[in-house]
Amino acid sequence: MNSVLEENPLELSEDKARNFLESGVHFGQPTSKRSPKMDEFVYGVNKAGMQIIDLNITWKKIQEAGKVIQKLTSEDKNIVFVGTNERAVSSVLEEYSEKFELHHIVNRWLGGTLTNPVTRNRINYLRELEGMEQSGFLDSISAKEKSFLSKKLKKLRKNLGGLKKIKGAMHAMVIVDPVHEINATLEALKKNRNLTIIAIADTNCHFSPELFDVLIPCNTNSLRSLSLVMDELMEFIKNGRQQKAQKQSSFVSIGPKRGGPQRGNLPRKPAPIQAKNQGDSPSKPATNKVAKEAQKKDEVKTKKEGE
Repeated sequence: MNSVLEENPLELSEDKARNFLESGVHFGQPTSKRSPKMDEFVYGVNKAGMQIIDLNITWKKIQEAGKVIQKLTSEDKNIVFVGTNERAVSSVLEEYSEKFELHHIVNRWLGGTLTNPVTRNRINYLRELEGMEQSGFLDSISAKEKSFLSKKLKKLRKNLGGLKKIKGAMHAMVIVDPVHEINATLEALKKNRNLTIIAIADTNCHFSPELFDVLIPCNTNSLRSLSLVMDELMEFIKNGRQQKAQKQSSFVSIGPKRGGPQRGNLPRKPAPIQAKNQGDSPSKPATNKVAKEAQKKDEVKTKKEGE
């Protein structure tokens, strides 16, 4: 790693700056589409009227977002990447989601994905249909029923296939181009107290940067630009997964405490002997009936002899 980054990772090195420039990360939107709320991230305007993003700020925000993502990943939290813009975003997100096994939505944001429990039921239904397909159940039913369920399965895979492996609630969202993902952004902001939101936005973003936990300014219309930003974020995800694996391995290696028997190997206590009669004490066993009758006969016999 570059010595500058080792001393201060928030400083952009020359090599990184060159890669960012070659990938077009610094190109913003034309001044006609300018958003005043993004002016703090703009370095200037070129002769063609294009806004130029300050790459030092972009690099700093990537590091801030990466630390958040790494912490959430190490704690086994669910992070969902959202981007449905067909020009560049969806193809890049789909590629990285398949490569790094990320939760993602790249086709269409269904209204109520975060707030409506029906969406969770649809995810469970998708899992059931895939189970039917794998077990061969769809081949055992009629052709009409198989066609109906196959269409359902195809549609659910298209819209919710990136969430089928998610367990529990969503803890964080990475939204690429909040302007295009306005429904997802508004829905996420409603649950901002319980949801970490990281935005990757261009200079036309009309949402205030303070609404997000971290906002990364960059060119969202370029495949190379988005791929470079995703490469940087994936490094933090790798580190987070390594930390999670180390935590799990250390927990397994420690095992039970030494000294003294384990809880599972403790001897069982004998069950207490219960008296048959309520008046009898549990410590004194009940007298035999035959012995009682013989004792009574002896007593009667001695009385007769005495008379």
